[in-house]
Amino acid sequence: MKRQIASAGPLLRAGACGPLALAIVIWLALLSSTASAGSGSAAKLIADLGFPESDVGFLLVDLGSGAILAEQAPDQPFMPASVAKLATAYAVAQNLGLDYRFTTTLWRRGADVYLQGGGDPVLTANDLQALAQQLRAAKADGTGAKFYYDDRLMTARSEVSASQPVPTPYNAGFGPLNVDFNRVEVTWSRTKAGKLIFQVHTIADGLILPCDWITFAPAPGDLLRGAPFVYAGDGTVDRWQYFRLLPPHGDTFLPVRGTSLHTALVFRQLALAAGVALPAPEPGHVPVSAIEIGHVDSPPLSEIVGGLLRYSNNGEAELIGLAASHRLTGRTLSLAESSQALSLWLEARLPAIDWQGFQLENHSGLSSKSRISPRQMIGLLALIAGEPTLMATLPPREEDGAIADAVRASGARPIIGKSGTMDFARALAGFFPARDGRPLAFAIFIFDAGRRAQLDATLDRRIPDPSPAAQLWAGRARTLDNALLRSWMAKF
Repeated sequence: MKRQIASAGPLLRAGACGPLALAIVIWLALLSSTASAGSGSAAKLIADLGFPESDVGFLLVDLGSGAILAEQAPDQPFMPASVAKLATAYAVAQNLGLDYRFTTTLWRRGADVYLQGGGDPVLTANDLQALAQQLRAAKADGTGAKFYYDDRLMTARSEVSASQPVPTPYNAGFGPLNVDFNRVEVTWSRTKAGKLIFQVHTIADGLILPCDWITFAPAPGDLLRGAPFVYAGDGTVDRWQYFRLLPPHGDTFLPVRGTSLHTALVFRQLALAAGVALPAPEPGHVPVSAIEIGHVDSPPLSEIVGGLLRYSNNGEAELIGLAASHRLTGRTLSLAESSQALSLWLEARLPAIDWQGFQLENHSGLSSKSRISPRQMIGLLALIAGEPTLMATLPPREEDGAIADAVRASGARPIIGKSGTMDFARALAGFFPARDGRPLAFAIFIFDAGRRAQLDATLDRRIPDPSPAAQLWAGRARTLDNALLRSWMAKF
């Protein structure tokens, strides 16, 4: 799987003003600005698309002067979904530095081999293949050896959120050892005798490896038609049960939940291909007397953040957020403690903002409990705008909110930013230049709190796909935020 990012040039330079001072200047100007409530055209768009005004909030600000150009419910908290990753990106960049790299290390004591995880969120089978070559170069042959994986850097987690569907790749496990974004491709076909045969692979650039340790068995009873696969593992070794009436052939992606052992088994397979036969992996800690025989480093954090903001992988966000809170506090924190630590740090960066209602339950936004207001989001965007290197990691977007092609039409105004979608929640935030070149920042939130609460109360975690009602709602929400964005670009 490629480590790719999308980049865009900064729309605003900090100049002689430091990023924090710049954000405070913008925010003080924003506090003193006055603007009318949402325009009649915005109100008509909202009504025409069937949304109550109370479900919609937005803020459009001139970053140079702090003037508010459009607003509605700017202080109402909304669910940010993946737009929360912008807050994570800023906090991580400031606490770790955009040149930070994660390291996965290979050790040996006597004949025993140790694979030690460093929490690399973008480790691939290609990287493990490079480690396997280093193992071979160290003249290890596996004879009489034991093979251990050390994942004590942090507590490995079997999923990002316990309130989300289980069989979805966006809710995979994560921990010190990860590979190929902790998802596997599953294909199946039915034999003439009627038996379903499953094949599982992890996929990297030019490298597809079977994962025979992930097994499938028919469910003991009929599953719901909307729940083709149910997890039956223990969080260490992944096992799945399948719906007996699956189509005769098909394919899908499933999350890896037992990430540490899975990564070790992928490495063992690659070591064998390199000529070193290792025994079955066991959990263990690297002893003090071990010697390093190899390591691989991740790309710099700037590339990781760029990929995160473009592809929105939730496990990546959690891992870099945990690394940042560890650097900030010097402690290994739980996910909730880590989110609180970075949230308090963010609030301290802009003490002039009223942070009432602000809450980030995790670093990815995959939570129905997280909340942020349009005004708070603009404050965070002002901080980001003062960091040109971080601005360069924001992916370009078309006026309709889709990720832009690499080649733009001559004269097209770039939009950069982040979108987020969960059932009955939609968010879009970022930057675009006015026609005269002024940098503008926007934050749009659409959230049906009542229907979301009802969904959370009745959620069947076996069902991966959103309901038709949620899909229709999401389509209308995308139409609305795209229309608002187009109207602002036409006006300013």
